[in-house]
Amino acid sequence: MLETIQQSVKHHDQYQIEIKLDYELHADQKTRYQIATYFFVPQSLGITPQTYPRQTFYQDVQSHIRLKTPSLNLREFADGARSPLRNIEAIVRKPGWLGDTAVHNQLITQMKLLSAMLKSALREHFMLIERRVEEVQATPHGKTHYLVHNLVDEFITESARVTQRYRSLLADFNLPHVPPAVFTAFLFTDESLSILIEESAVEMFQIVDEYLKKTNREDYKIALSELTLREAKYRKTRGFESILDPDGDNETYLYRASILKKYASSVLFLNTDVQPDGKYWEQLILSLAAGLAMVFATAVAFYFQLQFGNFTLPFFIALVIGYMFKDRIKEISRMMFAQRLENYLFDRRITIRTQDRQHRLGTLREKVRFIHEDDVPLSVLRARNRDHITEISNEGRGEYIICYTKEIELQIKNAEEILPGFPIITGVNDILRFDIRHFLKKMAEPVQERYLIQEGELVPLLCHKVYHVNLIARYKTMQPGINKENRHLRLILDQDGIRRLEKVPHV
Repeated sequence: MLETIQQSVKHHDQYQIEIKLDYELHADQKTRYQIATYFFVPQSLGITPQTYPRQTFYQDVQSHIRLKTPSLNLREFADGARSPLRNIEAIVRKPGWLGDTAVHNQLITQMKLLSAMLKSALREHFMLIERRVEEVQATPHGKTHYLVHNLVDEFITESARVTQRYRSLLADFNLPHVPPAVFTAFLFTDESLSILIEESAVEMFQIVDEYLKKTNREDYKIALSELTLREAKYRKTRGFESILDPDGDNETYLYRASILKKYASSVLFLNTDVQPDGKYWEQLILSLAAGLAMVFATAVAFYFQLQFGNFTLPFFIALVIGYMFKDRIKEISRMMFAQRLENYLFDRRITIRTQDRQHRLGTLREKVRFIHEDDVPLSVLRARNRDHITEISNEGRGEYIICYTKEIELQIKNAEEILPGFPIITGVNDILRFDIRHFLKKMAEPVQERYLIQEGELVPLLCHKVYHVNLIARYKTMQPGINKENRHLRLILDQDGIRRLEKVPHV
């Protein structure tokens, strides 16, 4: 795996996959990456350049670019020097903070960071638990159980410390002259932290119930149950509406949880300005094509004028013919020039800036093309590794290949000045959601009936009809250094949407 690019792929919903790319940043150094994703689409799905133009592809792609969430361990939130919680406490201890607008904005930023960073820290904590559980399964007679117990204890202890410390600040914000925006941010973060702790406790309960030995299991389950009840009771006491109701549809809970998640992560999102790319080259191509056409028409007119003179029938016919061919020469020349430059031109240019649009952080260029198999890099074809059954399923006609290329250039200078109050920023996240509904239109019924003879009787069986769309991403670190890597993902689709994702190992 390239150290400078990391990828995660997951289901977003029934019709969308989410691809998250992490680009590493080097302090005051320009970094350039190129990602080419090849979609190998069965011809039976009817995805062609005519039925699926590039405008439709961009409608199916939703992209967000944001700063990578700064990393902290759970125990650092209460005691770490880089903790947003400690920054909030330090700000409210300073005299005169109530009258400083800049300080108000810093407080809101730190509150959002607290929620976003705690969510990231809990995710990393659970990933570590999963690794320890795998070690337990691999070494059943080892002492790894102690490490898992330690991580569960740390979650229970540290989550309580964070919420207690944060909620103790209520007296500092529940004052007459605290700006409404600041107090609202305090309440939103309070509710967000409570939901986050409760959902994490439920996930931890599942891990404890499934993996821990019976000796300690019940004690942990009781502690985690009490934690979830305590958080739910706290939100109810404070008047927050995000309460799970066993007898209700819990619409309000999901809505508020989603909004609060977006509210916290909004501090990390960057401003993007999307513009067509290569528009100056396009005008130059049109000018050259028009010039060539004019040269032909003028040359024909001059020749016949010289041979037959003005105001003659041959000269008149020559002018008409010159005009007829001029438009065709112009269009053919434009197409030829455009095809020659297509490999170098991009469809769109996205300028990445800070939220206040004051500082430029980089550019992202992207393009999408249907390409022939001969234009696919050999390493990508090897990664595709098609077998005979794939060729048969495509009736020997191969697959349509869509190439989606992104080239990103990043540089952050003086990060402390342009991102005040932020911990160290180590990277940028590019989050892409791809909608596959256009791929479903030509599919057959998802469930078909077949028969099996068993003991002299026909037994009906239900068979699932699926289609495979292979995605191969080719990552290239262009600056600093040049590294390449291919990663293979297979989408298993049916008429109802995404059935599952499969990561295909290297052969």
